[in-house]
Amino acid sequence: MKKLNLSKMKKLNLSKAVVFFMLLLSIEVCSQDYTLDKSNSSITVSGTSSLHDWDVISNDFTGDMKLKDVLNGKLESLYVNVNSETLKSGKKAMDKKTYKALKTDEFPNVTFSIKSVRSEKRIDNSTFEFKLIGNMSLCGVTKSVPLDFLLTLNGERINITGSCIIKMTDFEVEPPTALLGTIKTGDQITVKFNSIFIKK
Repeated sequence: MKKLNLSKMKKLNLSKAVVFFMLLLSIEVCSQDYTLDKSNSSITVSGTSSLHDWDVISNDFTGDMKLKDVLNGKLESLYVNVNSETLKSGKKAMDKKTYKALKTDEFPNVTFSIKSVRSEKRIDNSTFEFKLIGNMSLCGVTKSVPLDFLLTLNGERINITGSCIIKMTDFEVEPPTALLGTIKTGDQITVKFNSIFIKK
């Protein structure tokens, strides 16, 4: 009888080990790292001035994202790094003033990373809506900013689109001026992004 019980215990322990191993394997499969496909991604910064509205666009930046549950769109981390001098308006004079305002000689990069997820909602089988708080670093100043975006799963690719609104003065950036101050840039700007991430 004791030998039989011992045999049953060994089989039970083995079954538990197999189940535990399969659980770990399942978690590993569900968790996935992605990297930015900059050839198909863009960031647009839009603002106003006393003369006209303006945009600067970057198609050359880097980023990484990790989903802890791919099937359910559970976001674990997101990091984006933009070299400020990749932002272009198509006008050299405006770009020069932009880089001066952003102090690109001293602070060449703008970065964003997730601080906390406020909410996440499934829209359909492949689309999820996220509202989160992130840390944005600009000109040596780091601030918490709200960010809303849609995440769409498409095989081994993920598309995220969204925007956030910030004030330049919150990051100690003086809004650029032109023509001896007669043309003034508005303090508030909108950062919009349309980015593709691919599985590593």
